[in-house]
Amino acid sequence: MKQFSTFLNAIEYHKSCVLCDSKMDINDRDLATDIGYEFRENKQKVSFFVFSNRDDTVTIDPETNEVEFSLKNIAGGIFYHGLTIDCKSCCQFSYVIQVRIDLSKRILLGTSLNSETLSIEDSEMVHEIKNIYATKKTEYTYFPKDGSSKRATFPLVSLNLINPKETIGRLRKLLIFS
Repeated sequence: MKQFSTFLNAIEYHKSCVLCDSKMDINDRDLATDIGYEFRENKQKVSFFVFSNRDDTVTIDPETNEVEFSLKNIAGGIFYHGLTIDCKSCCQFSYVIQVRIDLSKRILLGTSLNSETLSIEDSEMVHEIKNIYATKKTEYTYFPKDGSSKRATFPLVSLNLINPKETIGRLRKLLIFS
């Protein structure tokens, strides 16, 4: 699994969409809704609710990896959080970073690439490829025009982000043998 040296490197892993070249954005469903992704003290900061508890928040400064805590109900443990970065323009590419924070030591332990998802439409169907690096699996789902869907899971298959149809071709060949 790809590890990032800083939180900023993780959220800027792909600054623009590999399909349409539009700006990638943090999906706000993963953020503390009343805090979220904001500018404070002329800096961008990212905040999460801890375990869906609105009294407990963690805020990360992407540039320094400094973590601020507002914990009223949590004493310690390791907090894992998935943060989705996606293209709001074409809605066909996204990736999820895994954020690990030690609530006892009050530090950011690290960020890593959890998964990447790519959707491609051709004349026959829609293809969705999801590489899940945490489990070393590739999920391939395709949706023919008749409204049905089929899914297959393979050991991790490398994504060709420059030519995604090449990856689809390899997965379609693997389907024959599965």
